[in-house]
Amino acid sequence: MAANAGLTMMRYGGAMIDATSPSLDPASPEQELSAALSRADVVADTVVPILRHVLSNEDNSLFGDEIVARIRGMIRHLSVQLLDRLASASNGTAPSQHEADLAAQLSDHLLESDGLVCHVHALALEYQLAERLRSRFGVDPVLTPLLQDRIASSDPDLAALAMRFLAAQARHGQSQGRMKLPLLELPGDHLHHALLAMQAIDPQTRADAAVQGIRRDYDEASTRLGLASLLLARMGADASEALKINHAGVALFASALEIASGLDRDSAILATHETQAARLALALRSAGAKLDVVRDQYLTLHSELEFPEHFDAIGPDRAAALLASGSSFDGF
Repeated sequence: MAANAGLTMMRYGGAMIDATSPSLDPASPEQELSAALSRADVVADTVVPILRHVLSNEDNSLFGDEIVARIRGMIRHLSVQLLDRLASASNGTAPSQHEADLAAQLSDHLLESDGLVCHVHALALEYQLAERLRSRFGVDPVLTPLLQDRIASSDPDLAALAMRFLAAQARHGQSQGRMKLPLLELPGDHLHHALLAMQAIDPQTRADAAVQGIRRDYDEASTRLGLASLLLARMGADASEALKINHAGVALFASALEIASGLDRDSAILATHETQAARLALALRSAGAKLDVVRDQYLTLHSELEFPEHFDAIGPDRAAALLASGSSFDGF
């Protein structure tokens, strides 16, 4: 993610790496976690092909109807925005509606990007999880305890940045409620694919003009995810607080896990799913989270599961190594 380009990949509490972690036998804890990661990989590897099948057909049995509808809505909304930009580049105004065939054709082009499919799926999962935490624990998806503290900070720059993220998070919630995704909120690499998709359906001069206009308007640092990264960077060592999901909320939790563990953010969101519970525990540990924090987050999200036995034998460095050896996990 380009907004993270200026951030050093860091482990929260990196200076506190457990030098006293017990030495490991090449047996049970690592073997059990590696086996769990392998099972998680099998599930993760099916995400894109299954989504493509479901989005192209009426059979929604493999994914919840809400997730599928939300993904369809976001892809459709991206298509409409791109067509609006094309029309505006041609005559200065966008029509009230576009040809259904053209919008469908553009949606098909957008779905050719594994990364974009993964991103909209992760956004749908993020919204669903935030609503679940609101229902179960009363966690406000917008104004979380961590964000309240930063807004009240004596550091005016930090407080202002927290307010900007608050506004962006509120807009995101409204968009997700309508199953929409603003084009200029896409991460840079996904926006690039969207522009290629637009050019593929209209290789005329107006597409070039539309692309130039979109790039001129785009500022990744001002997107919701860009502001989350900037806020966490400004917090410094205190950013470790964002690894507590009920305190930080899903949005900042996922961004903090991305920065500190090395998972990309969409993979960090997927790691909150019950099929990826081992990956979540290892990612949190590799990010420098204390054992009690890892256990609390694991059981907050998956109270029906048992926390991995002997996990206290896994230190941050070993957790990072297990994550790296289990799968590259790029694009799920």
